[in-house]
Amino acid sequence: MDLSKYITPLLAGQYPLGGAVLVAVVAFVLLMLIAPKDSIPVINKYPNDWFLSKAHMAFITNADGLIKQGFAKFNKPFRMITLLGDRIVLPADHFEWMRRHGPHLDHQPLVSKDFFAGYPGFDGTAAISDPSKLLANVIKKKLVQNPHVSKLHNNVRKDLLAAWPEQSDDWKAVDWAKDGVSLISRMSASVFVGEELSRDETWQQVSTNYGMTVFLAARALRAWPRLLRPIVQWFLPACKSCRAEVQRAREVLHKNLAKRAAEDKEHNDSISWFGEIAGGKSYDPVAAQLGMSMAAVVTTSELLKQTIIEICAHDLIAPLREEVEAVVAEHGWSPAALTNMRLLDSVIKETQRLNSAVIVNLDRQVLSPVTLPNGQYLPKGTAISIYMSQLRNPEVYDNPDTFDAYRYVKLRAQGGKWIYASSATSTSEDHFVFGIDYDVRLAEGYKPKLMPFGFELFADPGVQLEVKRRS
Repeated sequence: MDLSKYITPLLAGQYPLGGAVLVAVVAFVLLMLIAPKDSIPVINKYPNDWFLSKAHMAFITNADGLIKQGFAKFNKPFRMITLLGDRIVLPADHFEWMRRHGPHLDHQPLVSKDFFAGYPGFDGTAAISDPSKLLANVIKKKLVQNPHVSKLHNNVRKDLLAAWPEQSDDWKAVDWAKDGVSLISRMSASVFVGEELSRDETWQQVSTNYGMTVFLAARALRAWPRLLRPIVQWFLPACKSCRAEVQRAREVLHKNLAKRAAEDKEHNDSISWFGEIAGGKSYDPVAAQLGMSMAAVVTTSELLKQTIIEICAHDLIAPLREEVEAVVAEHGWSPAALTNMRLLDSVIKETQRLNSAVIVNLDRQVLSPVTLPNGQYLPKGTAISIYMSQLRNPEVYDNPDTFDAYRYVKLRAQGGKWIYASSATSTSEDHFVFGIDYDVRLAEGYKPKLMPFGFELFADPGVQLEVKRRS
């Protein structure tokens, strides 16, 4: 059969759409034929899965199972097809290798690619992945060096009293998506943008909603082929919401910046810190604040929610309250108090250990070719992650699948490396106020569960918590 009589008119431009389709098909086939092959095996590659739909579904629904299968089958690093592109999964014992090869690896290019930095509305992720590392430097040099504990305590107390003001013998159901996330957003904003802007209703809404909106928009975009994403992002509802939130943020923050310029006085918040650390170099102050909000609200909300679930499930309110009251009586609400809340610290760390938000960590992109310890070659641009199997390793932890609230208290008592292994309270000041002024419990009959989605694990979005203000 002579196909030339059909192909020639297409290439001659007589049928433009047909010609475009033909070129796309030919390009796809050529890429399949000439794509470089390597020795790294793939765990979720299936016959006739031309558009990777089966591979992607396996990743979304069973990533942890696939990783375990991969190490059992290959006994070495392997490739996994994900919604984020191909990812090389390394075993936990490759941590030292990754640290030694730090100059050849970087996290930020992956953040930029996976969360569409440069797309309109994704301004916050652009700030997080900016090569200048401005946001990271502000956190490292300014945020963690400032004593915010007393300020946070007072703000959280006010917000809780506003949300649940009445004293009653009746339990009140908690709408976590509304009350919990909003509380964390306002608490963070009081440090990030100052008291005045943190109380601005529009800014509260933006800082509460933006992070989750970006995550949802990124997931929606990943479902589309890479070549179509720059086009479909203009029509996807979640992407439209991102652009709208950024516009609202710009309107509010620009007014605040103009007012600050007119007042000409110092402010001890991240708006001023960014300018100080930037040292006269150009940066986007709105994107910077959205990046800070993303980093704080989404991750902190998930950890706080899961920590409260574990506290309720294991009847820890009384011992935690006793510890906090004793420590505060001696140290007040101060950084010194946090370092002495050993049980609270242990509970948070144990929550993170058994309910980690991700099953892989240390995501990096290879900047220049490297070789794994077993001789496997990784070219520039390869994405790698380490499987967090050590969190349930019986050689490291006794009864690793059991929640032990006192685990890190006991480990610290052993001395050695464990003295420094417990630092959750130094960056999680928001956890202690619930138990002082409020009783909290799981709703009767509710069984908490984790929701897997690819490499991520989410605390139950439908969590059923109840609170009652103490008299």
